[in-house]
Amino acid sequence: MPTTVLEAEPQHVRAAPPHPDPYPWYGRLARERGFFRDDANNWWVAASAAAVREVLTSDVCLTRPMHERVPAGLRDGAAADIFSRLVRLRDDQARGPLKDVVTAAVRNIDLRQLATLTQARANELDAEIGLPFDAAKTTQFMFALPVQIVALLLGVPRERLADVMGWLGAYGAAAAATGTNIPVPTAEIIARGHQGAQALFDLLRNLKINDAERGPLLTALTNEGRRAGCDENDIVANAVGTMIQGYAAMASLIGLTLLALARRPELRAQVMADRKLLRPLIQEVCRFDPTTNSTFRFMARDGEIARHTLRQGEMIIVMLAAANRDPALNPEPDRFDIARADRKYLEFGAGPHACPADKLAPLIVEIALDHLLTRGVPFEKLEAALSYAPSGHIRTPLFNR
Repeated sequence: MPTTVLEAEPQHVRAAPPHPDPYPWYGRLARERGFFRDDANNWWVAASAAAVREVLTSDVCLTRPMHERVPAGLRDGAAADIFSRLVRLRDDQARGPLKDVVTAAVRNIDLRQLATLTQARANELDAEIGLPFDAAKTTQFMFALPVQIVALLLGVPRERLADVMGWLGAYGAAAAATGTNIPVPTAEIIARGHQGAQALFDLLRNLKINDAERGPLLTALTNEGRRAGCDENDIVANAVGTMIQGYAAMASLIGLTLLALARRPELRAQVMADRKLLRPLIQEVCRFDPTTNSTFRFMARDGEIARHTLRQGEMIIVMLAAANRDPALNPEPDRFDIARADRKYLEFGAGPHACPADKLAPLIVEIALDHLLTRGVPFEKLEAALSYAPSGHIRTPLFNR
């Protein structure tokens, strides 16, 4: 991706997501160092498409270490209770039925009703945030709309949406700090994380038991969970999890797509004239400049990955963004092309932990972008206002500088 500032390449894989342009480095890793051990940081790295797919689909690779379901710094509080129950971070016997419940509930959402709800909420946000949109208001909108739509699908009252966003931010900061040391964990961050988690759990638990207040997503989770015999608290925690997953991810995808348009005026003119191009544009951004740069796995036992022997408990950083730049996955991977044939990308993962929101999330993002293009975005000012949120795994542009 073009950049006007010469930057040293990232020092390691967890320093890459907030880097102005990590993609030349990602591409070299995919081509030249498909799977290797980073001895300085005591982790393995999967960078090629083949190695990434092997890790994501291997039954020897877990989402958490067997001896540490919850990061040590997050224990003894409500955040730990949510973290330990999230299906995306589980590999126990309950994971399979719970994953089926979450997948069925998410994929059974009526997409036409979702579109209507998203468009209506976008119009409401115009009045709440205020028009016209400057760079900072664009950032505010891109964070507010997606997660608020998920919250409304669960049944969260509109007057609690701002509270929910604050609680999600507190939980997310604590989980990231204890899992990656970004930000550096402090007693205050952890305490706020537990407080936010408790508030989220209490809110969703109360909605779950109230037939009149439950939204369609929470109703589907509740009904599917009963049929599968799932633990009630698992259902509540994973209802919260649908918001956790969407909190930064969809906002980031909106922002990264806006950047793609800001940097390509001719393409922006085409998309402004034909909004049907938004869908392939978003798909190409998911490949070219993905939100989820990496994730991680841990060895359940001694085993072989990509012809290397790994020991039980060792961590693998799984470089989704590097795999997307592997020419074995996509020809000419460094070329941005919304008309690309047979596009492949790993934004939504692969294997047993693949994200089931591969239809829901892009639709919300598409409607958000269409709304922003209609209302007006200060494209000429986005680059000057750009910074990236500190993160070891997620690439989140902010237009607040």
